Amino acid sequence: MDGALDHIFVSPNGTCLLIGWLSDEGDRLPVMRLHDGGTAATFPASSIMRYARDDVADALGIRGYDYGFIALTQLPDGFGPGGMRFEASTMASLFQVEIEPELVSDKRLLDRFLKMIAGLQAHRGREIALNALLTQSGGATAIDLFRAHVMASSAGFHVERFRPRAVSRSFITVLFGSAEPVMMQPVLFRSAGIDFGEWIYVCNSPPEAQATLRYARLISDLWDVSISVILVKDNIGFGAANNLAVAAAASDNIVLVNPDVYPIPGYASLLRESLGREKLGTSLCGGLLFYDSANLMHSGMYLDDDLFVVNTGPNGAGETKAAVCCRLLRVEHYDKGVPFVPEAWKTPMPATAVTGAFMTFERGAFEKLGGFSGDYIYGHYEDADLCLRWTQQNKQLQIDPALRLVHLEGQGAKAHGLEYSGAALANRFFFTARHGAFFDERRQSLGRKKRMRELAFRI
Repeated sequence: MDGALDHIFVSPNGTCLLIGWLSDEGDRLPVMRLHDGGTAATFPASSIMRYARDDVADALGIRGYDYGFIALTQLPDGFGPGGMRFEASTMASLFQVEIEPELVSDKRLLDRFLKMIAGLQAHRGREIALNALLTQSGGATAIDLFRAHVMASSAGFHVERFRPRAVSRSFITVLFGSAEPVMMQPVLFRSAGIDFGEWIYVCNSPPEAQATLRYARLISDLWDVSISVILVKDNIGFGAANNLAVAAAASDNIVLVNPDVYPIPGYASLLRESLGREKLGTSLCGGLLFYDSANLMHSGMYLDDDLFVVNTGPNGAGETKAAVCCRLLRVEHYDKGVPFVPEAWKTPMPATAVTGAFMTFERGAFEKLGGFSGDYIYGHYEDADLCLRWTQQNKQLQIDPALRLVHLEGQGAKAHGLEYSGAALANRFFFTARHGAFFDERRQSLGRKKRMRELAFRI
């Protein structure tokens, strides 16, 4: 059996990533082992994925097979890190090669893995191949790797407070790639009469740290606004950054605001009155987010699912649909692009979920749930996850129609890179594994003949 081990990456905590190819037609997973002299480490089958490699197919002159492989696992304590021998064996053949591992940071290894899964394809179906990897030990290793990165990057975080004072609200915004919202957001909210809170900015981009501090000092001095800046060593993701800020907040009433969310002048009085309530209670509230003053972008979120079935071809031969298909949950926004009808929004409405772009809650209820889950890498799906856990604890979740803001969708962060696309993709698998059973139970209880909005659990 011909093949190559293109890369072997090992991080400080012993995580190992293999990337290579084998000419075995990719229809079964080989047994993969690493030897470091006297010790052998076997990769679990659930940590290995086969994928299409056009370069190998062109060289061999035979197409239609998943020649490539990627494997992610945790090596035993004390394994390596010197020269190693890699071997991949099937019932009929063996490939082995001596190789020196590339020692990289946890984040670099994780990002390389995420970039790989973002762009790869498989003949039996990309989602089906990824499902076997991400919902088992491969996905668990990626989550552990991200948690280790978050812990290292947030350890000894720095907080700078400008004009600290007693406040009734803590507005929290996570910055990534740009410090400019610090110059606009507090000013526009204050101009709308919302000046009863502090602003906490978590800078997830170390290169923007100095600009963030400079703008915070300037705006706090010019506009008499209380602003705090939290600096971390690297991007710890949306969930972990918000958890850090909630713990540092000067009030128990929390408002999460994306850096691209701003008041609408015509609705400023409604927004001010709703946010100025004495207590937020045990409800998790979202608002109505707009593209402009006339067209909605968001009025809550609902869940749907997509089914992926194996493609026909050599890799699918002899396998049944039931054995190889997978299902993924999808989070969608109600009323996206729909003209706003004020008469339809006189009172708060229950919702399945609300976007993390704008949500309000009391700190105690949030912390009792453990805050945002650390099982979602960088960002995506952690807001829906929080909402489902919130409602499962019999707490109310609703849309407050008085909370009306503009959301410049996608403009708040400058996250350019395949690793973020890969993280969003992986998070969809993690979310489905965690909440798929709940989705099925709720859909069955509502019945198949209900309207789509009811099927989406807007009750």
